[in-house]
Amino acid sequence: MSFEELLAHFPDLEKDVCYKILNDSLYFFEEIKDSIVAFKSEEQYWNLCLENESLKEILFLENEYSIMKNENSKKCDWVIYENKKIFFVESKDVKPRNRNKERKDAIKQLITTIEFYNSKIDLSTFSIFSQICFQSKSRVIKAGDQARKVLFKQYNSEFSEGNLIKFE
Repeated sequence: MSFEELLAHFPDLEKDVCYKILNDSLYFFEEIKDSIVAFKSEEQYWNLCLENESLKEILFLENEYSIMKNENSKKCDWVIYENKKIFFVESKDVKPRNRNKERKDAIKQLITTIEFYNSKIDLSTFSIFSQICFQSKSRVIKAGDQARKVLFKQYNSEFSEGNLIKFE
């Protein structure tokens, strides 16, 4: 599915506000409460790093404040798409001692978002990835616990926690 075909399911999205086409090798994103993403440098405060070594075109969707803005349900922050791979990302900017509570909320947000997208697009041919992103000073990715991995398998999604997504 091309970017245009995917975007056709969500009419009236404004480029560079609701979505962006990314094709640089490295991006750092900061989640801003009640706002769209801010692009940062590695030296600044950031929540998610996206590495794009082969300079692929990647579609970055502002999910919470654009696509699902009018939905009353919980929703994840961002959706990232590249060549049949779709990443649902919920960023939580909390101290480690508060992560357990926020993790439960993030799981609900990710699942609701997957269900919403599945109602608009047939995701059965996509590779689906769900990721909770906790802020860290270094680029980290870990698998997440077995119970969450099993839960997300019900949605045909891989699950991880971390602040790094790599496209090779």
